[in-house]
Amino acid sequence: MFNQHRILRVFKLITLLKTYPAKTIRRLSQSLEVSERSTYRYLDLLAELGFEVTKDMHNKFSLGGDQIVDPFTKEEAQLIHEVLSVSVKNNPLVASIKAKLPSMEVSNILSNNIVSGHLAKLVAQINESIASQHQLRLLKYQSASSESITDRLVEPIGFTSNYQYLCAFEVESKQNKYFKIERMGSIEVLADSFQFTSMHKLLNPDVFGFNEGEESFPIQLRLSMRAQLWLRDDYPDTVKYLTEQADGSWRLDVTVHSMDPVHRIIRSMPGEVTLV
Repeated sequence: MFNQHRILRVFKLITLLKTYPAKTIRRLSQSLEVSERSTYRYLDLLAELGFEVTKDMHNKFSLGGDQIVDPFTKEEAQLIHEVLSVSVKNNPLVASIKAKLPSMEVSNILSNNIVSGHLAKLVAQINESIASQHQLRLLKYQSASSESITDRLVEPIGFTSNYQYLCAFEVESKQNKYFKIERMGSIEVLADSFQFTSMHKLLNPDVFGFNEGEESFPIQLRLSMRAQLWLRDDYPDTVKYLTEQADGSWRLDVTVHSMDPVHRIIRSMPGEVTLV
């Protein structure tokens, strides 16, 4: 049986692969804090468990968001939590759960619980920083635009209504920016108090999390059923701007502050997303 650290890495890898954009082995290994060789072994394990991990032409890996099946029962889910902490023997539910290991069900329940608990902890730390007006450091923040993992020194201002993004003043760039909570590795609340309060401004991000700026771009995307399901999953704010068409396709009609994520989405799903 895996020890707890290996189990947590498996579920973290599943979450990384399901989150846009696709990622290189180097980036995955940095996030998992293991060697690239170990990362390949974890990918092989996912394949053995029945996951369809894909590699694109740029050698970046991802996991389709449609690999989801019905969840475990309440009793089975409870047993999984017990298995993580102790070795459960002679329990009639064990065989049932082992039979489902090749499916998405195990990862769905456990990875979601682990990730939700992690995000709740981050939000609590940020709230503490806002209340005390102390700077914080976002450790191993994964930037989708630059495809880099760096630490960011910020002064937090507030959250979006759904707690997906933090609006914060970034000290190095002297700019107010939005940071996606799920892309934060961890948070360090510092002893230093806010120094740039007069420059703080709570921005309004678009559905892809980009800050309001001098330009805005009204867009219309035509999406397949699969593409719109993926979009709902990765960018929940797009839901209210999606409409189903008579031919079974879907249409996204919204204004954005940057075309970069739009072009990335089109490139990542060729033939399933087109700009109208």
